[in-house]
Amino acid sequence: MAAASTKNKRKKLIQLIHIGKGKMGLPDAAYRALLEGAVGKSSCADMTVRQLESVLRVMRKNGFDVTPRRVKPEEKGRATLAQLEYIKGMWAKCARNTSDKALSAFVNRIARVRSLRFLTVETAQNVILALRDMMVKAGFDPDSSEKELPT
Repeated sequence: MAAASTKNKRKKLIQLIHIGKGKMGLPDAAYRALLEGAVGKSSCADMTVRQLESVLRVMRKNGFDVTPRRVKPEEKGRATLAQLEYIKGMWAKCARNTSDKALSAFVNRIARVRSLRFLTVETAQNVILALRDMMVKAGFDPDSSEKELPT
């Protein structure tokens, strides 16, 4: 079992080194020089786990950041948390059936997605506009927290 663990760790380190090579924009000659300077070998395939860790330390000192940056849902094009909360709040205020199932059916009808979590920023905006219309028809002011008075 220890051999499999070492093999997996070695594979992971080699992947990180190759990712670092790409992110740092190292041409092949510079990459090989970095390996030679760090441990005296020009290929990761010939290195031990300790040597691979040494190469990774050298790459970190030269600006490679190993920790992945967390991507926010809106950066992936998904609806923002504020949009989703706004949709849920408006739905709770003006729908006759306020269940999650009814909201999902409404979202599916408007945006052609099965769940709120699949909304993009644009499709969430379409749902919000439809809900604003629904609120006006139900006698609510979508820009206020109070019910509109009949005129």
